Amino acid sequence: MKTIITEFVNFNVLETTTDEQLMEKADRFIDDFMKKQDGFVNAELVKATEGDARCMIIRYVSFEKVKAIVEKLPSSKEFYELKLLLVPGSIAVTFNPQLKKW
Repeated sequence: MKTIITEFVNFNVLETTTDEQLMEKADRFIDDFMKKQDGFVNAELVKATEGDARCMIIRYVSFEKVKAIVEKLPSSKEFYELKLLLVPGSIAVTFNPQLKKW
């Protein structure tokens, strides 16, 4: 059985960043970069009920695929454009293997 890996990317957006701007850049990142990567399953974007905290949740088929995708991130124009909307230094990433699915 393959273990799905879930990545939690917590970050804060700049005060000048609107939800619409963030969703537009996130759409481009997911549609034009992530969906083309072998091992990508799906993603979602959530926000805190108050403040500027956001979280992108991304699922992959395996940790080996995660490593290959992460190596490509520095050359991704879509990732670079998305990062311009974020507070520098606010990104915190964790990778979590799935234990059970219902």
